[in-house]
Amino acid sequence: MTKEQLTDLTAKYLDGTATARERKLIEQWYYSFEDRELVVELPAGESEYELESRMKARIDELNAQESRRKRIFMQVKPYRMVAAVFLVLTATLLSVFFSGRQVYNAQQQPRFVVLKDGSRVWLNSATKLVYTDFPFMGERRLSLTGEAYFDVASDPDKPFIIQSGNMVTQVLGTAFNIKAYPDEPFAITVTKGKVKLEDKKTKTVTFLTPNKQVKYASQQPPVLVAVKADVAYSWTKGQLEFYDQSFEEIARTINRKYNVNIVFANKSLEQCMITATFEKESPVSRVIELLCKINNATYTFSADSSTITLEGKGCQ
Repeated sequence: MTKEQLTDLTAKYLDGTATARERKLIEQWYYSFEDRELVVELPAGESEYELESRMKARIDELNAQESRRKRIFMQVKPYRMVAAVFLVLTATLLSVFFSGRQVYNAQQQPRFVVLKDGSRVWLNSATKLVYTDFPFMGERRLSLTGEAYFDVASDPDKPFIIQSGNMVTQVLGTAFNIKAYPDEPFAITVTKGKVKLEDKKTKTVTFLTPNKQVKYASQQPPVLVAVKADVAYSWTKGQLEFYDQSFEEIARTINRKYNVNIVFANKSLEQCMITATFEKESPVSRVIELLCKINNATYTFSADSSTITLEGKGCQ
């Protein structure tokens, strides 16, 4: 370095504006100038001794800062190791969680799925099913909103448990249909095997066997009846079959299947009870026409065919 360069770097070093590389150059020069000629230009009014003292003080200050940084680093390092272990464990648990959790949705059309355990499930339209099977859990747990028909793979060591609102269904290996749409009566129908149903709200427990159905309507006690179980899951074959269901409940089924809104001009029509079977893939106009004939009602479609209005005295 020239004398001018050294003088400039010294000034920058002392006022704290020198870069790391420049600080290193100055420090190397400082520790070696006992064997070399001091060639830096002294600031006005400052002696060589005073400059050396300032240089030494500045170097000592920077060294002290570096020592503090190293001590802090050594203190923080164990916490970093703990954090790293925590992150690895969290990532592992999340990996297990997502590999053992499956979410299925059916929108306008029914959907067939095979779960991780081999169970077969048919999802009706507007249905969501969440299936969880962790290696460290002794059960297969599901959450259902909507309607689904289950043919459960048998596993005596892992009960198959379905949560639908307040209702909890538990089986080992069997087949049954659950209808659990929001704001509609809950119904479960067993086709084979045995099912345990528990109402968490009332602590009521019911055991169902083939061709038995229990239905929970709002603010009413549960009703257990004998039915033809195949009617309950006829929708899985694209058919419409209704057994002693209200016109209001049937209207919701039609809405989900055909994406059409049904309005009852006469509310008494809603409570008419209907048993009916329709050919596979019957058009909505045919279904509505026959239902109105059964219930002494008339119907009209809106201009865009999105709404059907039902009128008449009905079954009263």
